[in-house]
Amino acid sequence: MDLRLVSSLCIAFLVLTTNGVTTGGPAFGAVVDDPTCAVPVTGTPSGASGPSTTGYVLNVGGSGDFGTVWDPPQNPQLAFPGVFGADLRGADSTPVRGLFVSAQTSLDRGDVLPTLQGLVSSDGGMTFPASSLTDDPPPRTVTRLRDGTLLGYSFRPVSAAGATATFQSFRSVDDGRTWTTGTATFRLGSSLASGSAPRTHGSVLELADGTILVSVYAAMAYAPTTFTSQVEASTDGGLTFTRRGVIATANATNSYPEAAIAQLPGGGLLSVVRHHSSASPITPDSNVPAGVPLSTTSSDGGVTWAAPRALDVSFPHGYDPYDDTTGTVRGISPQLRLLPNGVMVLSSGRPDNWLAISTNGLGTGWVGQLTYRNCPTNGYRLHGSTGNTGLEIVDSNRVIQIGDNCENTWACDEPEESGFTVDRQNRIWKRFADVLTPDVGKIDLATKYRRGQLTVTGDLTWTSSAHPRAGVDGAFDGSTEYWSSAVGGGDAGTYVIRLDRRYDLTRIGLSLHNGRLATGRVYTSTDGVTWGSPVVSAADRTHYALEYFALPTPVAARYVRVEVDPAADCPGQLGASCAFLNELELYSTVDSFENDPVNNRARGYTEQVSSWVTRADTDGSSRALRISDSSESAQAKAVRTGTSSATKTLEFRLKPVTLPNGFLFDVLGRNSSGTRVTSYHFGVFPNGVVRRWNGSSWVAVTPASTVPTGVWSTIRVTASLKNASVQVNGVSVATSVTPSAGGATSLHGHAFASAGTTMTGDNVVVDDVLFTP
Repeated sequence: MDLRLVSSLCIAFLVLTTNGVTTGGPAFGAVVDDPTCAVPVTGTPSGASGPSTTGYVLNVGGSGDFGTVWDPPQNPQLAFPGVFGADLRGADSTPVRGLFVSAQTSLDRGDVLPTLQGLVSSDGGMTFPASSLTDDPPPRTVTRLRDGTLLGYSFRPVSAAGATATFQSFRSVDDGRTWTTGTATFRLGSSLASGSAPRTHGSVLELADGTILVSVYAAMAYAPTTFTSQVEASTDGGLTFTRRGVIATANATNSYPEAAIAQLPGGGLLSVVRHHSSASPITPDSNVPAGVPLSTTSSDGGVTWAAPRALDVSFPHGYDPYDDTTGTVRGISPQLRLLPNGVMVLSSGRPDNWLAISTNGLGTGWVGQLTYRNCPTNGYRLHGSTGNTGLEIVDSNRVIQIGDNCENTWACDEPEESGFTVDRQNRIWKRFADVLTPDVGKIDLATKYRRGQLTVTGDLTWTSSAHPRAGVDGAFDGSTEYWSSAVGGGDAGTYVIRLDRRYDLTRIGLSLHNGRLATGRVYTSTDGVTWGSPVVSAADRTHYALEYFALPTPVAARYVRVEVDPAADCPGQLGASCAFLNELELYSTVDSFENDPVNNRARGYTEQVSSWVTRADTDGSSRALRISDSSESAQAKAVRTGTSSATKTLEFRLKPVTLPNGFLFDVLGRNSSGTRVTSYHFGVFPNGVVRRWNGSSWVAVTPASTVPTGVWSTIRVTASLKNASVQVNGVSVATSVTPSAGGATSLHGHAFASAGTTMTGDNVVVDDVLFTP
């Protein structure tokens, strides 16, 4: 939420301008009439190669992951959005992520009481039905408490005087269907400046001991023209608050409005705070302040904070700085989220909107990307989108950012401005982004469980209508909310998964009792009888996100068992001791595309043309690789290479969506000079027959309808330098298949492709690719 200078709390040290040129301070870039405003932001660029399989990836979605939340007719005021999320169960009991979006419908002026409209999504932000529109939504500060309550506080207080303010509270005990309002008293620890009223910022945060933290900022009597950000704490369930600590103290030349706070994976607190300094005037339009984000941390629950320092963020795909001389990254209204996979995500804007990730657990070393731009080529660079955003988690490795396009008070109110990147319409937009950890072999446990392809046994089976997300599927629902767990009361817990097949596991992610001390172990078995020693031991862990354990060598497993020791600090309904398995991730040598960028190139693949990771037509997993040929001048394909050996096994699942021509799959080799050889060249053709290329013609190796369109089939090629065999759905269909081309001295890769360059219309989905050894 922004602050306008027409309010009673002016940021007095901002420099006024004449004809768009600052009267003091450093030189600026194109602060007006910036040609950059003609260039839209379209998501993470894609080349022929996908991202690394061993590093972290931030993928900002393109057109397929961008859309409109609300675009009301007649262009009324609609801006400054926010969002909060909550784990729910759908009508069919499937775990879903509910999102509650709100935006301001009143002008952005200090003398106008804010009014809001809100929309709700029950499918993780894919849709926001117009029927969910409400004129009195809960505030964007809402979070889920340990007892299941949704709790938030108003942006502005209902009253403020001296060193005390009263805010409106919002509570829901039925997953956001109904809300009860009340009031909460905030004791600020210092007297407010005359006429000042504090504001809340960011999400409510509950610590493990039940303390509730809220970030507020205000002009205090000791610095009446600037803003101090501080943490208020409640130990009575959110009824009364006292100042716990000051995040950043204002003075006559430094102002710190809008401090987001979040918990780091290790339990410490991170804050990113907006900063203004009179030493660095930042806009020639005095009505549009643009801050510089700073960061700070606290190791004692918010009592003391390190000195704020400049946010260390790089933009490998480009960033258009407001000040071309310094290249300073700017932003307002920071929003923070700790993802279940342990990556911290930051959302901010102005100029433009952006996301950044920190992967080291410390809240440093940020890597960012732009997500949206709307500004005039003829006008002020900071006009258009206000830079206020909302940020929420929708899966363990996926977020949604909410932003605005224009607003009527100051951002798009000057009729002489033109050439906006998008347009002058007031609307709220959304964009998804993937935040990926290393490794591409994540097993889609949730989908396999829903389809009956894996089973779960054990005694972590506690359920309750008060906490509907607690259940055996809570351990792989992509969430680390407290009750989105597999739970047992009264003793130690055992949780056994029988997988759909034998896997060679490479990595295990584990989160036990969220925010509480716990101990657990992971065992594997190929027969469900013999288990051996644990492959993972997690003793005395306090998890706030998944902790990942890389296995030294792949471990064969058809069964996985997690044992959790009894722990204290349990909810009353579970007794004196309990066992929680908050989240479990399994990774294997099978490339599942579950940890790949949606609608962008698959990780580890090269030479990609008309191929991307998709969430459509999958119906057996949440993500897969699509090969789709719509060009008469290029063949759709994807190639992946690995280590060289004399034998290789290529196995994959294939679903032809439309196949007018054919789908090709190859085992690749190298000759003695290192040149690529297509050692084995196979194809699936329109009538469902599998053929092999014998060097001069296609020869059928199966009857028709072996691989039908619209159905998943599993194809397996076991190849050596001399011959190969083929199985379809576990049935041998060809043996002693000779190479399509000779001369290979090793096998090293595989390829998927459409039927040819000039032919079009082939559209297939590929998943669960195994290429070994």
